[in-house]
Amino acid sequence: MHHPALFGWLNTHVMRKTRSSACRRSGFLFASICAIHMGLPATGWTQPTTPPAPPPAHAASQHSSSIAEQIKQLSTALAHAKTPEEAHTLQEQLEALRSAKLSPTTQLLVHRAEKDLTTDKPDDAVEDIGDALALQPDQAILWRTRAQMRLVAGDLKGAIADIGEALLRDPLDAESWSLLTSVEEHRNDGIAALKAWQKVLELSPMTDRNHKRLDALHIKAYGQPT
Repeated sequence: MHHPALFGWLNTHVMRKTRSSACRRSGFLFASICAIHMGLPATGWTQPTTPPAPPPAHAASQHSSSIAEQIKQLSTALAHAKTPEEAHTLQEQLEALRSAKLSPTTQLLVHRAEKDLTTDKPDDAVEDIGDALALQPDQAILWRTRAQMRLVAGDLKGAIADIGEALLRDPLDAESWSLLTSVEEHRNDGIAALKAWQKVLELSPMTDRNHKRLDALHIKAYGQPT
């Protein structure tokens, strides 16, 4: 569990500075976050003359490759799941893998965004995930999460853009395709919603085993059969 003092410090400092300095490793945000994780005071901290050596590049690369390979294998299993229960278990495992590389600070921002949604502050939630993306823009699950927040906030154009970024990085994510279906429905584009849902069924057939949603979307797209 994260200490409340850390969460409060993030609220007052990191959130204010992220948008302007998130990508500059020598900037305020990076130095402050390092201070937190090293147990040093957040203010008045200076970087050590000899910073700890980062993990070997090849080790980080192997870890990322391992996660990507596991996602690929589980996605194949999901496409061949025999029961909804099996599919649900595989989806939970995939979500865990897709979140595995989120840093503690990013996770705090995601939790803050979720809390914002529960208190009917979707615009604040969008900003929180924007801060998380400034820290880890390569994480597809963050783009999908901000798309969800933007959908709740009524920003359909922004949601579409974010889903595009998510799928560019993780085209096997059935959750992103399902979200795209919902956004296209809100945009009253029945054909686009139907195509997105067909992709969901390609990746996770058990999501709509009886094709009830597929049939409903087909009617929205093309009308009642004659």
